[in-house]
Amino acid sequence: MNEDLSRQLAEYDRAVNTAGSTYPEMSRDERGARELAGRQLALHAPSNRTSPACQECDGGPWPCSTVQGAIKYVDPRYN
Repeated sequence: MNEDLSRQLAEYDRAVNTAGSTYPEMSRDERGARELAGRQLALHAPSNRTSPACQECDGGPWPCSTVQGAIKYVDPRYN
């Protein structure tokens, strides 16, 4: 597996974990953003870990633009 793909999969995994996490002081807006991003990440999951395609984009290249946007959206540094 190439280094770029490994990095993208690690970012995806981190975003999925972040989307599913909460903390007591979390605002309603951030909770909503994480829920939306989590749904998009689930829909556009990689088909496999060695040569992934986007499951929602009819086998199109992964990560698709939806995944790239959701990864940024779920990251607290961007919210």
